[in-house]
Amino acid sequence: MKLSHRAKSILVLVGGLAVIVLTWTGLGKHYPQINEWLYLPEKLYRTLRTLMGSDPVSSSLPPENLPWQLTFVKIVVTLALLAGMVRIAQKLFVDYYTQFRLLFRRNQVLVLGINQKGKALLNDLAQSHHMTGVAIELDAEHKHARALRREGHLVLFGDGTQSMVLQDAGIRTARYLICFLNDEQTTINVVRALHQITEKNPGKYQVRCFLHIANARVSAMLQQSDYFEDEKQNGIDLRFFNHHQMIARQFFARFPYEYAEALRDEETVFRLVIFGTGDTAKSLLVQALQVLHTANPASPEIIVCGAGADMAGRQLVAEYPGAGMVSSIKYVEFDGAYDQILNELVIDPPEHVIPVVIAAFEQDSANLKMSLEMLHATPVSTFRVFALNYHNDGLNALLRTKQNRLNRLRFFGSLESVCQVELITKERLDTIARAIHEDYLQQLAPDGGALSESEAYKQSWDALNEPAKDANRAQADHIPYKLAMCGKLTGADAQIAGDPRPISFTAQEVERLAQVEHARWVAQRYLAGWRYGVQRDDLRRCHPSMVAWDMLPEPEKQKDRDVILRIPQLLADT
Repeated sequence: MKLSHRAKSILVLVGGLAVIVLTWTGLGKHYPQINEWLYLPEKLYRTLRTLMGSDPVSSSLPPENLPWQLTFVKIVVTLALLAGMVRIAQKLFVDYYTQFRLLFRRNQVLVLGINQKGKALLNDLAQSHHMTGVAIELDAEHKHARALRREGHLVLFGDGTQSMVLQDAGIRTARYLICFLNDEQTTINVVRALHQITEKNPGKYQVRCFLHIANARVSAMLQQSDYFEDEKQNGIDLRFFNHHQMIARQFFARFPYEYAEALRDEETVFRLVIFGTGDTAKSLLVQALQVLHTANPASPEIIVCGAGADMAGRQLVAEYPGAGMVSSIKYVEFDGAYDQILNELVIDPPEHVIPVVIAAFEQDSANLKMSLEMLHATPVSTFRVFALNYHNDGLNALLRTKQNRLNRLRFFGSLESVCQVELITKERLDTIARAIHEDYLQQLAPDGGALSESEAYKQSWDALNEPAKDANRAQADHIPYKLAMCGKLTGADAQIAGDPRPISFTAQEVERLAQVEHARWVAQRYLAGWRYGVQRDDLRRCHPSMVAWDMLPEPEKQKDRDVILRIPQLLADT
């Protein structure tokens, strides 16, 4: 019978423990006097000698009147042998001990790889969730292994693309498996291993696996597809994520706190000037179209400056044909000279226009250089510059201490801040999104609701498809913006922290925020490939409500008002 790696580990540990117990007991029977405290060092010494292959009774016990100097030496030698055995055990048996501990772990989080991303994820798991994780690492000499073990995490060495290794790591009882690697071939091999596991043992697993895909568009399409329904039915729920999208979502989650006062002004127009045409810049643009909706329908204005701007603009239209219906988007060719761009778009803007400059090139050094140059060139201006700083959180922390002198400079997107379990799993976001959907189901009329409602959206949360879940997540993401527009953002924080004072909206605020919610919903539909149609058709992605607020029938307007009216209770419940 072929034993698994875990079974072998258990046998080795049990065998070693049995040797120690039998030796300890046998010495006590062979030498009754050795059970006295006087001979405790001798008993420990002979037990260690047994583990090293020596005969425990090869010589008689020392006399009771042995000089204390020799007893002291025996104790020192015993301690030295014990320390040596511990070091040897760390080298030889740490994997066996890890396997033994995994027997008692439940709902663990598995992280594939302990590179910089994996280490950051495990640190966030410990700091934000007060949990320790299980890391799977191919390199047995990895420099991060010892530090992670000191923090309480388990590190299992092996090839995470092999189904046997995943099973040894405890995937059957795991809560999440997170594979945050840039090598997509490895990710594909992990999927293949998971498929092999579910084929052999269908229905025995209940774990969500989060797999990083370097291309944001591919990641989104895979996430919203039904290609992996077989694995899901067998208990492996495959989810896909992309770090560019995570950076963008984190940036715009902070946005309402940075511009809380400006959001209260109904005439405010945000003018985003994004430098860069790479994947991060594109993700920032798309996220802005998703959430940056305010009381002024002309907001936001988006200007993208970078090399190959025309090509980037055509790519955006190809991937998101409806983006131009959401906001004004302009692409400007950028050759490194930003003076004209600043003079025309940023310095001395029209009243109520708030310029937001984002340096989002793929190289951190280019972002830092441009940001400092712009701040130096415009000492009397008030616009803020946000610089993408992905790889150098140390510089971020250093300059953060100089905020009194660099109060217009903000860093975002550092690897340490992006590698968060919540940004990947969206667990807290899904809690709010689930509450939104359940509340929506309760509000449906007994006859099934209005004709514009789809059967796909009337399912329970667990039965919803990913596009429907994303619609609820997008609504949840926009709640801080709505609160900021009414000056109630800090009130929400206080309520979440346990402040009993409830949030409430006036009738005027409800009407204004309902219009904003409708604009946000229409934008989300356009970005998902929908368009206006007289009759709703989910296959052709047509919807009759994709019109201006004034053209909406009253029942549809009331739906948006109900969304706003339910926010206070939603925040109180979650």
